[in-house]
Parts: sequence; structure tokens; C-alpha cells
Amino acid sequence: MGRPFDPMLAAFYRRLGGLSFHLDLFIEPCDEQVDGILMENESVLPEWPEPFRSFLIFGSQEALAYRYATVPALADAQGFQPVVEIDPYTDIYALPLASNVDRFFDSYARYLELIHETPEYRDDHDARPTFPRGVPEIIGADRTLVGMLLEGRFDFLMFQSGSQAGETHEELRDWISKLRAART
Repeated sequence: MGRPFDPMLAAFYRRLGGLSFHLDLFIEPCDEQVDGILMENESVLPEWPEPFRSFLIFGSQEALAYRYATVPALADAQGFQPVVEIDPYTDIYALPLASNVDRFFDSYARYLELIHETPEYRDDHDARPTFPRGVPEIIGADRTLVGMLLEGRFDFLMFQSGSQAGETHEELRDWISKLRAART
């Protein structure tokens, strides 16, 4: 697709080829028979405006339109790319989730540990916080991500409201506030 592929994501695919947790996290399969990443990106990205079209989708919340993607334009010197969750429902926007793919999987693992270790979450599916919105304290533990937010590296996402050009996207602004608060 003409975009740099994150080296951590490439290592993940070499080892596992894909991943699925029932209705929570689905990582597109990619092996000799199926190139799920290419198929997903070719089917969704052409419909999205920039800058979202330049992201690389690698996963989703199964049965929902939320997508997980890397942001090649924000790659660090080693080529590691931050991860965002794209919400295309009303006005497309992206929530920064991790400074790199490894931190994304680490945050998701900590989310699963929280559910397993908290009896009311383990026993009552409806009581569980959602990932990522319900656990900003886990996402905010990624100090590199919070530093990137403070440096303004994700500012190009702040004004991507389809209905009111130039209007700050409320959900994104609230999310960044929660991550900053979680850091302190």
C-alpha cells in the first residue's frame, strides 16, 4: 500500500499471523492464504478522508466499526508507529492509544488482567469497563504516548470534524484530558 510497515507489527505477524478475543479484539489475519490487513485497508480506507486514509489498519473490535491502526507519519527513528483507535460512526476521529504496537498489546493485556482480577468485572460482563475508553488510567500509563500528546504530535487529529471544519472534536479533547489526568 506504499506505507512503511511497523517493525513490531511485522514481528507479531511473523509469530502469530492474527489474533481474536471473542467480540473484544480482532487482529486481521495475515498468512500465506489470507492477507487480511491488505483486504481491510483496501475496503475501508478509500472511503475515509485524510489523515485517516494514510493510517494502516491492523485490527478492530469485532462486530463494530472501531478500527485499530498505526500512524506511519508519526514513526520514531526505529520505525515504531503509535497506535490509534478510529471511530468512523458519526464524525470520523481517532483516539491515541499507545506510543507503539508493543505498548498497545501491553495495555490490552493489563485490561484483561483488570477484568480477571476484579470479581465484579469477571462475573458480570455488563459491569466491565470497555477498552480503551473505560480504562484511561491503563492507557495513560504509557508515558511516551502522553509525552507525544503534550508535545502536540497528535494535534493534526484535533480538527477533523466532518460537520464543522475547524471545530475541535469533543470526544478527542475529553480523551486527551483523561490521559493527562491519569498521568498525574
